[in-house]
Amino acid sequence: MKINWFSPLSPTKSGIAEYTSQLIPTLQKYAEIVLWTDQQHWSSSLEKYAIVRHYDLANIPWVEINQADLNVYHIGNNPDFHFAIWQVSRQCPGLVVLHDVRLQHFFASIYLHREQKSNLDAYLFQMKKYYGIPGEQAVGKFLSGNISTEFMSEFYPLTFLALENAVGVVTHTKVDFQTIKQEKQWFVGYAPLPYISEWQANPQSKNNKAPYRLIVFGYIGANRGLDFLFKALSSLPEKNQFFLDIYGQVWNKNYIGEQIKLLGLSNLVKLHDFVADAELDLALANANLAINLRHPTMGEASLSQLRIWSHALPSLVTKVGWYAEQSEDTVAFVRPNYEIEDIQQHLKSFLANPQFFTKIGENGQQLLQNKHNPEIYAQAIVSFGEKIQRFRCSVLAYKLVDKIGEELSNWMDYKTLDMQIKKVAEAIYFISN
Repeated sequence: MKINWFSPLSPTKSGIAEYTSQLIPTLQKYAEIVLWTDQQHWSSSLEKYAIVRHYDLANIPWVEINQADLNVYHIGNNPDFHFAIWQVSRQCPGLVVLHDVRLQHFFASIYLHREQKSNLDAYLFQMKKYYGIPGEQAVGKFLSGNISTEFMSEFYPLTFLALENAVGVVTHTKVDFQTIKQEKQWFVGYAPLPYISEWQANPQSKNNKAPYRLIVFGYIGANRGLDFLFKALSSLPEKNQFFLDIYGQVWNKNYIGEQIKLLGLSNLVKLHDFVADAELDLALANANLAINLRHPTMGEASLSQLRIWSHALPSLVTKVGWYAEQSEDTVAFVRPNYEIEDIQQHLKSFLANPQFFTKIGENGQQLLQNKHNPEIYAQAIVSFGEKIQRFRCSVLAYKLVDKIGEELSNWMDYKTLDMQIKKVAEAIYFISN
């Protein structure tokens, strides 16, 4: 089987690029892989396992692309990494892997801000198409600042806009699998996000004396709960028994710095920029507890959580989305709207019984090894791809009938339309079988 794989590629700072780098060595054992990218540069190590092809939206090599048995499109929330992939997916059907399910930020950025050009009419059209008049009206409130991006993402996620030309869909969460499946428009598969750890965790080597190391890392937006964490620490009587390291990019560095000073945490919190993987792995290895809050969540499975588990590191997570699907013996839950209270309670429990949290980290590492196996994931992708490939012509035929019916309805009466659609359907069936 020959697969076209459209994904961000390393060294791009993208969790999906990291996912692709980890998976391709295994996936290439089961299929011939061609990696397609609009990036000008990529890691040469990828070429050990797959052919890498560059494309430009202005001049897409359709002849070469159409020689594959399956196109796999990876869709996430960053328009810089996924805009071109989405555009190709709209023109050439395939399998969409949804890394983020709430895609409002992705599409709002595309329609309102991309390349300094706003296409408000197109954005309004899509919002009305999927959510009716309430969706169209929400745009005005959003643009005037009366409702937030988080509100838009939760109530108007625009997930199905990313699937408008898909034959099949793969999700990494059970709840999203069920949500998309009930639409009965696509073949839908679920597979736990794969992860390979090159770090040999040794919980016994961690520092077991105060101050205990807390760690937050990654792209840290307003939904990552730093405000709650700072307030919980500042009013915790035992706060001097902890030290917090923050690695990565925060959404507003000046604001975060001011909050640290205002709450008297300057001696207990240190901001780091993005660091090399080896340095971050060392920091995780030396940490005692990870803080991995997300509220609201974009619906994604968490690559950062898998990395935390690879270090047998206990963690606090918000009980929403994919995180809520996890067992209580692998993570410690923080309830939405009770963040400060729950964080403080967990920190006090850690001080009283650190061995209990060590066990949570070890359980998470075991889950990672058993459930998030790249070998199983690669086989599942290929098997699912072979399944939808057999039905590809039929699915495309149905979509074509729907499209033609929609166009004919603009200028035919119902009786004539019904007769013409039947003729069109018969012709398409003959061509596609």
